[in-house]
Order: sequence, then C-alpha cells, then structure tokens
Amino acid sequence: MAKVLVIAGTTDAKEVIEKLLKMNYETAVTVTTRMGCGMLDEFKDLDIYQGKMNKEHITNLLQKIKPRCLIDASNPFSGEITRNAMNVCKIQEIPYIRFEREKMNYDDPNIVKVKNYREACEELLTCEGNILLTLGSNKIEAFTKIPDFEKRVFLRVLPDWKVLCKCENLGFNPKNIIAIKGPYNESLNVELFKYCQAAVLVTKESGNMGGVVDKINAATKLGMKIILVDRLEEACTNKSSSVEDIIKFVSGL
Repeated sequence: MAKVLVIAGTTDAKEVIEKLLKMNYETAVTVTTRMGCGMLDEFKDLDIYQGKMNKEHITNLLQKIKPRCLIDASNPFSGEITRNAMNVCKIQEIPYIRFEREKMNYDDPNIVKVKNYREACEELLTCEGNILLTLGSNKIEAFTKIPDFEKRVFLRVLPDWKVLCKCENLGFNPKNIIAIKGPYNESLNVELFKYCQAAVLVTKESGNMGGVVDKINAATKLGMKIILVDRLEEACTNKSSSVEDIIKFVSGL
C-alpha cells in the first residue's frame, strides 16, 4: 500500500504509527532531532527521515515519497511546522490531517495564563524567588531579561548537547540546568521542584499527554505560582484529537 507520511513530534505520534503499521500501511516518519529517531527504535518496518521541518524539507519529502496522505502529529507549539505542512499539502494536492491533543481546562486561581513567552517574562518580572522553566529550549533567550536570571532561573530541558550548549551560551548557570527526558510523574516533579527551591513554575499547555497535569498538581502541592503559556490553535479545517479518527481518515482514502 502507498506510504503514509507522519510528522512525529509528540508521544501521541507513536500510537498513530503503531496503529498504521498494524494495519500494514507502509509508513514513513519525519523527525527533527536524533533523539526523535531514538524514540522510534522499537519500530522495525519504518522509514525515518531526520532534519529541519521547513517548507522546503516538507516539499522535498512529499515529492520523494509520494504518500497517500500526510498526518501532522507535530508538537502543539510547532505552529510553523503545521502551517508549512498544510500549505505544501494544498499545493501538492495531498490529503492532510492534523492530530492535535485535546486542550485541558484549568480553573485553579494560582494559574496565570499568558499568550506567549513575552507575556510570561512580563509576569515573571513581578515574581520573587527561584523560577523553573519547563518550556524546552526554543526561544529561552527571552528569559535572560529576568533580573539575576543566572542565579534564579532553573531550566528543565532534554539531554541533548546542542540544547545544553545553547543554554550555557545564553548565560544560564550550568548548575541550574536539569537535563532529563520525560515522562515525569507527579512525585518526580515534586522532588525536582524542591531541589530547585522554586517559587514559580512556567510551563506550556501541552495537554495531558504532555505531562502538564502532573506538573501543575506538583506545583500546587508545593504552593508555587504557575504561569501557563497557552497554545494558539492553527486555522486547520481537518483535525482530530482521536487516534481512531486519524486511522479512519487514512482508511477512507
């Protein structure tokens, strides 16, 4: 059967890929990093392409693979990838579907919702004590504007040498960099937050599969302030938060 191309950027993507392979769909996957490749080691009958997910990269892959459709399971905060994938699929006349984690509902008064990193930084300027960022390494340079960030700001990032170099080059204290790969349960979050002596948690609305619920629960137990960066939903007419719906879409082509 014709290939299905999956843009993999979340743990949910693994479930999509597993279902496709069980149904004997010839599947190709694109990931951005070497670590992303490692997450797919368990799958043997899989073509994996690693590289930047810009418009040219997606175009070249579609022309090379000629898939029956593209499943966009990129990170909820990878808006540029999603926009590029939608536009290229439209030009190439290839069916597109977006897998998007269902958003969670947070009514806790300790949670301050912001639209982006800039607003998060503005909110942090009013905060005292240590700050723990669990946002990944993208655009963390925005947080170097925080007074005494070298002492006060802790980072939890992936254990990738490029990420670590970026953090240190920006001036973040190596002692404040926690390089660890999830998932993290609530208990581990509590211990890490205690280790940082953090008064403020900054995280993203990445959905339950993204571990945000365990982070919020842990921070709430410790009486921490929580700054939640909301995600901007892309204007996509064909999307679902159900893996089964994604598979039905592929089967119906």
